[in-house]
Amino acid sequence: SFLLSLPLSNDGHQEKVTFAIGNTPLIRIESLSRITGCEILAKAEFMNPGGSMKDRPALFFINDAEERGVLRPGGTIVEATAGNTGIGLAIIANSRGYKLKVVVPCDQSQEKIDSLKTFGAEVVLAEAVPFSNEGNFYHVARRLGENVDNCFWVNQHENMMNSEAHYQTTGPEIWEQTGGKIDAFVMSSGTGGTIGGVTR
Repeated sequence: SFLLSLPLSNDGHQEKVTFAIGNTPLIRIESLSRITGCEILAKAEFMNPGGSMKDRPALFFINDAEERGVLRPGGTIVEATAGNTGIGLAIIANSRGYKLKVVVPCDQSQEKIDSLKTFGAEVVLAEAVPFSNEGNFYHVARRLGENVDNCFWVNQHENMMNSEAHYQTTGPEIWEQTGGKIDAFVMSSGTGGTIGGVTR
């Protein structure tokens, strides 16, 4: 597992922020459990350093790129994202000395843009146009990351580490925390990485 191979400092503390990613608790939702007569639990992914489950794939994206030699010291990471994936990438990129360029549609809230900048990302604004238009933020990120030495375009929608992160971490955590007694897993979905990995 990527999460178990981090070095210890002389005082025995983990040196990297990545140690804090994952192993989030399940919290019992008292009101819903009482009303339904079922045990309703919520995975507290807001306790990850970036405040969401997207920290998990962000770590796997970067670790995988490093292992494959696509990303080397001093390199640049590029991604098209309007939110939490960018924050997860920014936290890890910052801790490892990488630059991060995040391409965001110009119709996103100023709060999102400011959050990404606060975490160290360079924000590139793109037109808010359909995917079929080459000005779409996805295509802008692809062009920024293509054919550039020591530059890694994450491409979260097609990167298999998206679901692999949840297959290796989130799913096993839920199974262990429930003692294997789970009848249903419910979540909203964006890229499909979480639901694909957890249910695999």
